[in-house]
Amino acid sequence: MTSNTTMRRLARPRLNAFAVLLLLAAAAQAQQPADVAGSFAQLGSGRLATRTVSLAELGMRDPVVLRAPDGRQELYLPVPAGVPLSDAALQIDGSYLRGNGGRTTMLVSLDGAPVLSRSPAQDQGDASANLGVDGAARPSGFVRVGLDWSSVLSDNVCTDQTAIGNVWRIAPTSRLTYRYDPDAIVDLRSAWSALPQKPVVMLGANTLAAPAFDAGWRVEALLQREGRTPATRAWPAVGDTVDLSDIEVPAPLRAVPAFAALAAGGSHKLANPAEAGALIALTPRSAFAPDVIVADDTVRNTLKTSLDALREQVVSAVPDAGEAFDAWRVRTIDPIAKPLASGEVRLAHLGGQTAIVVGDNDGVAVLARSWRPIDVTSRLVVHQIDTAPNTRGDEIALSLLGGQPRTLDVQGRATWDASFDLGAASGNGKLPGTVVLDVAASPALNNTAQTASIYFNDVLIGSQLLTANGKPQRITARVPHYALAPNNLLRVVFQRQPEGGCQARGQGHPIAVLPSSHLTLADAKVGDDFTGMVARFASDANVIVPAAYLNDATQVLPRIARLANASGIAPTRATFSVARDGEAASPKGAFLAADVTLADEKSLAHLSKDRLSLTDASGKMLADISGLNRVGVIEAVKSGNVSGIVYRTVGDTAAILPASLQLSRGDVAIVDGSGTLRQFDTRHPGEVVGTDDVEGPWFMQSWVRWGIPAGLVGLLIVLLLVASVARRRNQDKS
Repeated sequence: MTSNTTMRRLARPRLNAFAVLLLLAAAAQAQQPADVAGSFAQLGSGRLATRTVSLAELGMRDPVVLRAPDGRQELYLPVPAGVPLSDAALQIDGSYLRGNGGRTTMLVSLDGAPVLSRSPAQDQGDASANLGVDGAARPSGFVRVGLDWSSVLSDNVCTDQTAIGNVWRIAPTSRLTYRYDPDAIVDLRSAWSALPQKPVVMLGANTLAAPAFDAGWRVEALLQREGRTPATRAWPAVGDTVDLSDIEVPAPLRAVPAFAALAAGGSHKLANPAEAGALIALTPRSAFAPDVIVADDTVRNTLKTSLDALREQVVSAVPDAGEAFDAWRVRTIDPIAKPLASGEVRLAHLGGQTAIVVGDNDGVAVLARSWRPIDVTSRLVVHQIDTAPNTRGDEIALSLLGGQPRTLDVQGRATWDASFDLGAASGNGKLPGTVVLDVAASPALNNTAQTASIYFNDVLIGSQLLTANGKPQRITARVPHYALAPNNLLRVVFQRQPEGGCQARGQGHPIAVLPSSHLTLADAKVGDDFTGMVARFASDANVIVPAAYLNDATQVLPRIARLANASGIAPTRATFSVARDGEAASPKGAFLAADVTLADEKSLAHLSKDRLSLTDASGKMLADISGLNRVGVIEAVKSGNVSGIVYRTVGDTAAILPASLQLSRGDVAIVDGSGTLRQFDTRHPGEVVGTDDVEGPWFMQSWVRWGIPAGLVGLLIVLLLVASVARRRNQDKS
């Protein structure tokens, strides 16, 4: 009896679980459309998008290491702005070392709220964690992850707390995974924030007309500037082989031959326009999932041909499904298929995901970071927009360059930064000259010292002891010419000396970066090197490509975008032109030319097939090499009297340039897929940085500026006095 009772008790949960599975299956079956018309009515709806964002994809290739006694780091992981999340989870891959002993604590916070605290006691171990993330919508478009590491060897602060063996290491594989409903995205701003780290830029074909090519490279340049790595693809056409490994074809649609042909999955060659239309309707991520569509006549004609052929098959198989097909086509395809007005940009929902549809430069311009906050609608038409830099005088607020005024809580060390393109902070022959930082620091117990150190592209340009009295204080640091780059990072590190005495560890003290902080511009000698060209490109930039590039758009668009970003060209401000075959281009203003012959070109690099010869300004041979391939040469040149930058492909196969490509000081760079292989300054070989870029103590600067001239004047006066005395003596003798 007891045995049977036990068996019934064990069987009851199994039966209950089986009943639940049956109910779920029945519910799923009930949600499935029963016919073709119902399938088109529900096509794409209820299909959640899945995203995974790792630290490595955000550019953090090396581990984040938090050191003793206190280490703090905030990570901002992107999510669709204003869109609720589901099944969101944060996976932290990490490890810790506790070689110096003491008491260690690791604390994880989400959006400012502590969610995990651990105190590891072993010498080393695993510090990984998996945390659920609240699904509330984030208007900022970021999940803020706070990481805090504390190490205390002794409760008395007067004891040395140095512990180089107590660290917390967060691996680049740490990641945020979440899902969201694409139907919840109703404006362009949210659609941009929802783009994956590797968005697909879809072109009408591999061969483009100049306007579509122009819009394409600008979109890719914007994406690359924000750390994304776009994939460029052409619209699917008959004869293309596509990957259908993740395709899902509703059962009723398999009555249509085109859908039935795709249902087998695997690798499939599109046999006719109807199959291409079916692929567009289903939008499997592995084969066709556009995130940004560059719409032109080719896209519209291809869409019409493929969907007309698909409709014919649908009506032939199920005559009463034509109306449902037409309704789906209007709802889903019209935002892509209808011609765009000049300057128009649209939002489309295709196959359960969103796509941004652009057609020209004006439409792309409104997607730039500075104008994106107003993109709160699904359709915009730009009639006129200001794409000029922020320079209206000789001062630019750091808040306009990404450095938001805010207050930091400084216990031992805290960092404030601003990142900006040099083109946004230069123009009219002027470059950044001085960083002016206004701060206010609260007093600390026992008046412990607090300092602010200013770094410009990791070059220390100034450091000052703060007057911690809560009142505004101005710190000025000069920006040396050699520290400038196309993309710049201004970083301010605040440090506070530990409080003395044997007492409990104190709390952090606030330091505010004030809104009056700014960057001043100064007249600069604009040289014929890469930095000088960045300054020129701020006010005038012309991108020139050969006509052959338009016939290979999917391969060369990323190259043009990366060259423009590396050269400091703002994609929304540049002009674009195509050089005719067999003709030498004659630029009228500062230019970036890729594989283009220039009229009256003055160049120090000479190419012949796979051979590169490079001389300096005096004619001395620096290198003469043959056998090169998958390599490019970037050089600052002149076409007549016009300065510019030219890119040349070396060898039979062009290099695939990395998104991280940067051009710093110099005028010639040899590059490949890994970045810059070698950079030359042929006009100033071995040049030592001048005294204008070096600031010594004030009394030394005063001596150099006034002491030497005053000494020369004094010496002249002494010589005149000696000569006068000698004349008088000669007169007395006579």
